[in-house]
Amino acid sequence: MSNGLKALGIIGAGAALALGLAASDSNTALVSTPAAVVVPSVVETKPVPKPITTTAVSEPVTPDAPKPASNCHPSYSGCLKMNAGDYDCASGSGNGPNYTGAVQVYGSDPFDLDRDNDGWGCER
Repeated sequence: MSNGLKALGIIGAGAALALGLAASDSNTALVSTPAAVVVPSVVETKPVPKPITTTAVSEPVTPDAPKPASNCHPSYSGCLKMNAGDYDCASGSGNGPNYTGAVQVYGSDPFDLDRDNDGWGCER
């Protein structure tokens, strides 16, 4: 081993050769040849995931009762008077004293006009 390589001490001869250092004798200075550093210019891209869309399934909505006149019952379409006593279907066998034709029923049915509970009272 040459004196130049001995002077490297900790680095060692193998590492010195790998770094491109060379020395032929003690009168020759060590020459360092830097290795070229190659940096790749490739940019990795990842596909953008598509957003997840969902469709909500809702229950059937029963219509809200329209705002009745102040003296009309809020549970029925049209105007069944609040303080008129009982209502019966005009085409039925009820005993009145008040009669009505087909009406839409909203919520409770205090006059019992919607016997099949389909939202309509006195339908034919």
